[in-house]
Amino acid sequence: MTQSEAERLKVLERLESGELNFDQALSELNGVPPAEDASSPAATRRWRYSWLLPFYFGVLAMGLGIVVAYQGGWWWLLGAPLLLSGAVLTILALASSRSPWLHVRIHNPSRTWPKTIGISIPVPVRFAAWSVRTIGPFIPNLDEQAMAEMLLAFELGRRIDEPLHVEIDDSDSGQRVEIYLG
Repeated sequence: MTQSEAERLKVLERLESGELNFDQALSELNGVPPAEDASSPAATRRWRYSWLLPFYFGVLAMGLGIVVAYQGGWWWLLGAPLLLSGAVLTILALASSRSPWLHVRIHNPSRTWPKTIGISIPVPVRFAAWSVRTIGPFIPNLDEQAMAEMLLAFELGRRIDEPLHVEIDDSDSGQRVEIYLG
C-alpha cells in the first residue's frame, strides 16, 4: 500500500511541528505500525518501585529482631543486630526511593550459567555532589564546584516519566545488554 504525496507531506509537517519524533515519522512514512517505545510507562513501570524490595527486607529484619529480642535473657544479643540492620536498610531504602536507579541486565543466549545477570543499584546523586564538594579540595586539578553543579543538574534535569533506557543487541553472539537509568 503506497501513500499519497499529501499523506507524506502531512507526516513531514507533523515532524517539523514536533508532534512526531524522527523514529515515529520514519515508521509512518514506511507504513510500519509504531512499536512500543522503550521509555513508555508500561516498559518503565517495572523498574520504578525497585526500592521497595530492600524496604520490605528491612521491615522484615526489624520485626524479626523485635520478636527475637522480646524473648528475654540473652536473646537480645541476636535481636539487637537484626533490629539495627533492619532499621538501617529501611532508612537507606526510603532515601533511595527518590533517587535514580541504575539497572543493568545482561542476557546470555548460550546454555552456560548464568543465563541472565542483573544488577540494580541506586545512584545517590546528592550524596555524590556533597562528597565532591567535601573531598574536592584535596584532589588536584578538580573544579569541585563545577562537578557538584553538574551532578545536581543531572538530578534536576531528569524526569521520572522520561528515564534513560538503552538496549544493545549483538546479533553475532546473541548477547543483549539492557541499561536503564531513572
